[in-house]
Amino acid sequence: MIKSGVLLIAVLYLFLFLCPSFTSAHAYILKSTPYENEIVNQAPQKVTIEFDETIQASFNSLEVFDSAGNRVDQKNGRINPKNPSIIETGLAENLPNDTYSIKWRVVSSDGHPVEGVIPFQVGNGDSTQDSTSIHNESKGYMPQLDLIMIRWLQYLSNACFVAMLLFYLFVLPKELRENARVSSTFSKLLKLSLITLSISILLSLPLQATIESGLSWSEVLRVKVLGDMLVTTLFGKTWIIQITSLFFLFISTYLLIIKRFHSLWVWISFILGIGLLLSRSFTSHAASSINVFLAISVDFIHLLSASIWIGCIMVLVALIPLSRKIDTKGLYLNSIRKFSKWGILLVIVLSFTGIYGSLSYIPNLRTLLTTNYGRVLSAKIVLLVIMIIFATFNFVKGKRNKEKGLPATLWGELMAGAVVLVLSVLLTNLPTAMSSPGSFKESKTVKQESKITFEASPNVIGENTFVLSLKDKHGQPIKDVEQATLTFNSLEMDMGEATKTLVKVKEGTYQGKGMNFNMAGRWNVHVHVLTKDLESIDTDFKVFVGSQ
Repeated sequence: MIKSGVLLIAVLYLFLFLCPSFTSAHAYILKSTPYENEIVNQAPQKVTIEFDETIQASFNSLEVFDSAGNRVDQKNGRINPKNPSIIETGLAENLPNDTYSIKWRVVSSDGHPVEGVIPFQVGNGDSTQDSTSIHNESKGYMPQLDLIMIRWLQYLSNACFVAMLLFYLFVLPKELRENARVSSTFSKLLKLSLITLSISILLSLPLQATIESGLSWSEVLRVKVLGDMLVTTLFGKTWIIQITSLFFLFISTYLLIIKRFHSLWVWISFILGIGLLLSRSFTSHAASSINVFLAISVDFIHLLSASIWIGCIMVLVALIPLSRKIDTKGLYLNSIRKFSKWGILLVIVLSFTGIYGSLSYIPNLRTLLTTNYGRVLSAKIVLLVIMIIFATFNFVKGKRNKEKGLPATLWGELMAGAVVLVLSVLLTNLPTAMSSPGSFKESKTVKQESKITFEASPNVIGENTFVLSLKDKHGQPIKDVEQATLTFNSLEMDMGEATKTLVKVKEGTYQGKGMNFNMAGRWNVHVHVLTKDLESIDTDFKVFVGSQ
């Protein structure tokens, strides 16, 4: 009967978290009209920017300025009612020939702000400033100290709470469950975790308000700002569910302690704690994936696995005094051996879910070193390897019933895990490497073993430099080339084809500049080389174009 009740609570509770609409993280520009540095003969009637995901209705802006800094839009910027991924504004009539700048700021509906500037030019008149001299900017929110601390405390306390109950249910020997010192330690840790979790969740609402609105802490602590957050944002709706969950979690934890860890209240508290972990996945990068349900599930499983691992290490560290007593030493070492089996499973799960996440947010291995997201992810991988090494030492010591040096390796594993959670906070709030894939360079071998190398730099929306290198099977430059052309075709939507003829800079090397990448995402670049003997060399390159 108890198990049936617990199952019903689990289903109903987790269903609450499936109700909010799934949305994307860190919006980036797919296309804009006008596009970056475009020169138009006549001023357009309106400016539109299309993003790769839905835009939040609040805290966005779209303004257009001339070269003198005067605002020339109609101040009617809005989200397109038919397509919530487009923001638009009308322009004043009869704009003169000049250079203009589109200043934009949007917040994806899961709470990640992005802003930038797009220059364009009307006519070829006597503008004192060429549009190409205005730098196209696009930048997302960079995590600050307040976010890192509050989210880290939330992750750490939630991990400790959930892992502690799992450890009690599946790892802790029966003899230790009945030990008064162990019960007291568990009760204190549960209270501390719950209090810390509550404080971090309470602070997360004004924190998110500062991120989305761009206002200071003192400015967001107003009824209107916080009210807008609760009513108009997904974060606010999720926060309400979190606060409601906390209320029931306080009740279940209180009953758990006074009922001396009765299994019903342990299970209910465990499920509520897992639900709070699940809520974090709604504001992660997983929500921006095409297959949202799969991505959210994988992200949640990854976070849950890491939380259980790190949280259980916290429990083992808290119970270290048991290893120094004759009557509890064997039971403590047995707990380590038992947890090691869980550890193997957790490492496997973390590996598979981590690989899935990496493939989703890293366009190529180069971005592991060239982007902030990639560098943080690389550091996280290194620390997880260090944790595995510490865990191996702890497993061996537990298996051999040797407690010497065990506290040091447990503390080492815990410290590495705590830093992993800090990096997880950063990864959740940094723009993924997909928005900044870096310069493209790839080589292909075609007929007669000829080698074609294509480069695109900086490989973003707007002007790029294209370089084509042609070599024969002996590695020598191919001579007698009549013409080398590139044909661009967006794989995101049907925009027609654009062809560019490259200029010879030296034997076997051809180059050109152009704004052929006028949209972020997947492109096909067809290379066509015609020799003077009327032989053709053709191949295709798949290029992922960034937005910043």
